[in-house]
Amino acid sequence: MERKLSTILAADVVGFSKMMAVDEESTLEILKNRRFVIDTSINEQGGKIFGSAGDSVIAEFDSPVKATECGVQFQSKMQALNDNIAEDQQMIFRVGIHIGDVMIEEDNLFGDAVNIAARLEAEARPGGLCLSRTVVDIVGNKLKVSFEDAGELELKNIDHPVQAFFVVPSKGATRWVHDNTEGPKVKIQKAEPGSLAVMLFKNLSKDEEQDFFCEGFSEDLISVLSKFRKLVVLSGNASFSYRDSNKTPKEIGEDLGVRYLLEGSVRKLGPKMRISSNLIFTESGKTVWSNKFDTTIEDIFDVQDDLIETIVSTLVGRVEADTIQQLATARPDNLGAYETVLQGLEFHKRSGVMEANAEKAFGLFEKAIEIDPNYARAHAWRACSLANLSDWRGNLMDALPECLSSVTRAFEIDPDDPEAHRIMGAIELMQEDFDQAAYHHERARELCPSDPFMIMRYATLLIYLGNPEEALAEITNAKRIDPFCPDMLFEDEGMCYFWLDRLPEAVDAFNKLQIPTRNSLFYLAATHNNIGDIDKASRVLKEAIAMSSLSVEDFVKTQKYRDPDKKENLLNSLTAIAA
Repeated sequence: MERKLSTILAADVVGFSKMMAVDEESTLEILKNRRFVIDTSINEQGGKIFGSAGDSVIAEFDSPVKATECGVQFQSKMQALNDNIAEDQQMIFRVGIHIGDVMIEEDNLFGDAVNIAARLEAEARPGGLCLSRTVVDIVGNKLKVSFEDAGELELKNIDHPVQAFFVVPSKGATRWVHDNTEGPKVKIQKAEPGSLAVMLFKNLSKDEEQDFFCEGFSEDLISVLSKFRKLVVLSGNASFSYRDSNKTPKEIGEDLGVRYLLEGSVRKLGPKMRISSNLIFTESGKTVWSNKFDTTIEDIFDVQDDLIETIVSTLVGRVEADTIQQLATARPDNLGAYETVLQGLEFHKRSGVMEANAEKAFGLFEKAIEIDPNYARAHAWRACSLANLSDWRGNLMDALPECLSSVTRAFEIDPDDPEAHRIMGAIELMQEDFDQAAYHHERARELCPSDPFMIMRYATLLIYLGNPEEALAEITNAKRIDPFCPDMLFEDEGMCYFWLDRLPEAVDAFNKLQIPTRNSLFYLAATHNNIGDIDKASRVLKEAIAMSSLSVEDFVKTQKYRDPDKKENLLNSLTAIAA
């Protein structure tokens, strides 16, 4: 038999036999309507149904990301359809997803992958999804969802335990949620003369734990290089997407719209370290400059300075030594603190995937502060990780004073720490101190011009300040430095178009989100209402309310607009749907 690797999604109705025993005709009619929604979602995500008996459906996908996206989306729609109707009319599904080897016979698939998906479906919570560890490892940080450990499950007729996870609503930060499986979403028409992508430096050491150092070192280079106004430096989110790619420099240059790539490697043996780097002209693939730096961890910042000076000299033509000195990142007194923060960031980036990652990140940032109490970066990241961990534990507002204390301490040590400004800006917006929020977000944006997340947060603020056109310009800039375009950009873009009364463009932007967010659903409902499509507005509003557990009035209260008329306009658009 022919074999292939496939992702299998299995769905089934909870208590279907009981529903049929009570009222067969009504149950089959409800099933028909629900299956139309599910089958449409499977088709839209590129899936193919190969099994359907009674109340069950089994489909295959080429991508576990698409399978999970499909399952989350149609379960959200099922929740909305079940909301505010009689209990005996509700139809609730369970979903299981697994990836593995399957055998093909005509239009059918067989094998453990199919069986495990079906068994995981039986273990899922009503209205939820249960995924195998293999799927979670691929999907984590690619979709705006989080996971709760379900343990090692003993599944019927499966001869080995299967580590599984339940899908839960997104927790913590969404900064690193980034799906790069389908390539850049924005086509860059022309690469600027000083456009540069810093690729992830490779770890040539035997110690795999040095991977976090390579990523942190690469990100620091991006952060400092981006301060030079004559350079256009892409974000690490974009360039690091090619870590396992076989694409040529020319192909990467065309994808990202850059003329130069900086590649490198790190080999560490004890306290000694060799950093090799190459600057490549993407059009020809030729190396413009290369060098090797032999150093130690204590002198790592001097190597960064030498690299930056050489690159800027090569690309821009001249370098002012004092500028390099001013742009150098704040350096801890103890290099152990620097490495510990980099370790913490590795877990922090995955803190939205599982609670254990958030706990580990917070612990490492606290450890870095113990090593060096005067390291501003550690205090700033501690505040951010505490917010993520508190979101998991459901006590975010209770943790706010401690977050504020950490950020304040970071400012006392280094008034120019960009993360501290970004976090403080978010706190000030929550408290509706719009002037202070603007100051801190603008400062963060200025200090970290190649960070699309900083730009996105600034764009969000501009929307709440009543400047959607200016926000759109910031979003366009974020797309330039990160052509992969995280979902958050489309949410803000849709909100901008909504307020600019460019309603069809707003609909297009909101529909680009892989996993609809609370904001995107409520604003999409208001957009459809303003267009005059009340049926669509009503369906989307039901999904928004079911997903968020917020009434229209409570949702509008979460929107921090400086101009109260904006809230009133939004409230009127949403309440008109149910009228």
